[in-house]
Amino acid sequence: MNGNRITIARQRRGLSRPELAEILGVTARAVGGWETGSIVIPKDRESEIARELGFPDSFFKLKDSASVQTGAVSFRSLSRKTAAQRDAALAMCDLSIELAAWLDPRFGRDKVSLPDLSDEAPDLAADLLRREWGLGHQPIKHLINLLEAKGVRLFALPENCREIDACSFWMDDKPYILIDTSRSSERMRFNIAHELGHLVMHRHGAPTGQEAEKDANSFASSFLITIQSIHRNIPKSITLESIINSKKIWGVSAAALAYRLNKLKYLSDWHYKSIVIEMRRRDFHVREPNAIPCEQSYVLDLVLKALRERGITLRHVASEIHLPMSEVVGLLQGLAVVEISKHEIATPAERRASLRVVT
Repeated sequence: MNGNRITIARQRRGLSRPELAEILGVTARAVGGWETGSIVIPKDRESEIARELGFPDSFFKLKDSASVQTGAVSFRSLSRKTAAQRDAALAMCDLSIELAAWLDPRFGRDKVSLPDLSDEAPDLAADLLRREWGLGHQPIKHLINLLEAKGVRLFALPENCREIDACSFWMDDKPYILIDTSRSSERMRFNIAHELGHLVMHRHGAPTGQEAEKDANSFASSFLITIQSIHRNIPKSITLESIINSKKIWGVSAAALAYRLNKLKYLSDWHYKSIVIEMRRRDFHVREPNAIPCEQSYVLDLVLKALRERGITLRHVASEIHLPMSEVVGLLQGLAVVEISKHEIATPAERRASLRVVT
């Protein structure tokens, strides 16, 4: 049994070593030893470990996964995440690599077109990327399709990672973004653009922390809402109502558009502050007004349709890559229509393990 994979499965379930030890009736030291390889895992414990973690036995027989290191992943909502949520998301990143490794050779997803803009300021990086991709200054109608066409592997974050919002990383020169699909379309688009900023500006790890988050926010704002498009589309007299009516042009939230207008001096600081107060009073942070439909993944939708036409179920895919069915569905849910037959319902072990909530 591979200790590296025990770690991944444990983290996916939101369990600490002491918590898994309690479930198995052993010491935390024993679990730690199993994971690091310093203690041999008793043969009579292997099936129990797999069962309690809700992963197939075969998952633990594989070699070490291409694990993503904590410092190599850019996380959204840094201030809210707990260590357990971070680790659950990191483990999901590892699983997304394994799913992508199965999909890529079968559906021809090799080409990547993301320039390295590490030395550029956020606003300039956004402009340079638009030039590189031939986007001009027009609003971007379908951000997910655009990024997938440029080689970004885009997957969903499952329920027990949703305080993260989004994360991104590079693995073997391939870019990945994992996104919380339960958010509004406007927030999803901004989060994706934010992670795109990390991918092109922070590929080599610097800057980090709040400085990196600030840079990625500035990049996303500039990339989605260009100065030229504002000049052409925004009315001379700007009110909260005109912001609500105009924001769908760029597919962003009222808050994101108001922020950009203030940064570009279309709104004075006083006017911007009064609009922010009114948005809070009207609970825009809870329910986005004049909402746009959520984007879907063209690539994942195409993949699922092709699999159905070939008579290949997601249960078969999960079996091929030795993952629980629930984890494969979790990586796709909200980005494509996932049709699950009664024969593909999660096994009792998967259901039991997935009920453990990260807090």
